[in-house]
This record gives sequence, C-alpha cells and structure tokens, in this order.
Amino acid sequence: MLKLEQLAAVVVAAGLAIVSYLLFFSWAGGGGYERRRPTSGQVPGERIVEQEPLTAHRVP
Repeated sequence: MLKLEQLAAVVVAAGLAIVSYLLFFSWAGGGGYERRRPTSGQVPGERIVEQEPLTAHRVP
C-alpha cells in the first residue's frame, strides 16, 4: 500500500509542476528574450505616441 501512496504523490507532484510551469511562462509572456534588435534611438517595448502641444484657455 505504501508504494501506491508514493506513486500517487509523485503523479500529483508532477502534475502540479507541469501546470505551474505552463502558467508561469504564459503569464511571463512566453519567457525567452527579445530576438529583434532595437533600431537606434528606440528602447525595447517603447511605444511611439504623438502628442499635441498643451494649450491653456483664457478665462474672462
């Protein structure tokens, strides 16, 4: 009976390890590293957003 309990514990531990591994790498964005090199003047992951100049309205 002890062998059956040990086998069940190993199967449960392996299942939890696989699930936690998959969740970790899916939440981490797939793991690994950015293979594309950034062009000059850009930071990896930076978004280019055009901004309009701020203007203040005059209050009478």
